[in-house]
Amino acid sequence: MNPSYFRIKLDIDKAIERLCVWNESDYKERIETEFSEAVDVSLDENGQWKGSCLYVYENEGWTVFEDLSGGYSFIGAEQWKDFAKGNEFVFAGYNDAILYAELIVIENGIVTKNFIEDYDMPEDNVNEGDGIADINDWTDVAGFVDDDELVYSDEGIVIIF
Repeated sequence: MNPSYFRIKLDIDKAIERLCVWNESDYKERIETEFSEAVDVSLDENGQWKGSCLYVYENEGWTVFEDLSGGYSFIGAEQWKDFAKGNEFVFAGYNDAILYAELIVIENGIVTKNFIEDYDMPEDNVNEGDGIADINDWTDVAGFVDDDELVYSDEGIVIIF
């Protein structure tokens, strides 16, 4: 598995608008869809991603961006801090096929957790901050991702950049 998402404590319209500004471009497509169809509407007639594709929805005051095509991994904590501004923010993802995990938590404009573990590039591994003290390896991040109750919605929007 390789789930990856980021979420921000901001309503969906403002969060999408902020993402467009941060990406320095508007999205090409916005498609209302069910979760079960999110990948299908993100692919072209040849089965290729139409671009950078996100499944977006709101849950308990958070806007969640599920990264369908993998375009938002390996973005540094300071760049995410620019996106988050003063809002609470979480980026989390893992890939159990290559033993990779990443977790960034931002609260009140401060990076409280910055964790990266990459089996293939151990020189890039980072474990800074105590925002979530029990994150010590990629399996801890996988547990965080799998247990995050804010991450799932039957209905949402696919946005494609």
